[in-house]
Amino acid sequence: MNQSLAATLGELQAQIYWLHDAEKFTELASSTATIYMKLGYTQHQAETAGNLISQAYQLADYADNAKKASHRDREMDFYHQAKDKLTEAETVLNYKNTIAIHQMQWWMYFRHKQKIQVLLHLFLQNLKAVGLINLLTAIKLTYFLMEIGRVHKLRDIEITKQNAIQYWAELLKIKPPQYPYLG
Repeated sequence: MNQSLAATLGELQAQIYWLHDAEKFTELASSTATIYMKLGYTQHQAETAGNLISQAYQLADYADNAKKASHRDREMDFYHQAKDKLTEAETVLNYKNTIAIHQMQWWMYFRHKQKIQVLLHLFLQNLKAVGLINLLTAIKLTYFLMEIGRVHKLRDIEITKQNAIQYWAELLKIKPPQYPYLG
């Protein structure tokens, strides 16, 4: 069951990256909601979280546009709004440990091409969600996410899917108290 679920979740996660690139935010919200429904959340929780995460993606894109226009204050305002949407999603999902700040930070540092900061915030996002007892898993999850980002930039959806499937397979092995995934 976990391998089948990991494959489904991995394919959905990979799809989300391409939907984001195509700016298909309604479909992105739907795919995100499907992930949460597969993880056992109610339809209302899943759809609400999916919509909030989709809005956060849009705000992060607005932040990137502000950065390109040399509007640093506006860029940071948009990133903080994105973090707020992710925090709302955490509340809807009943997350106990907040990871929204790390999601927002790695999105920002990714666009600023600061790889060490991306790595740090991806790791912290995973570690806070799975706990210190699962340190090795947090490291593996971070590796898979870095690979997803690297391969996605190369436009290879099949390898992106494989890395996303490995990410979910690793995560589902431990049945964490909360999932580090926020989009």
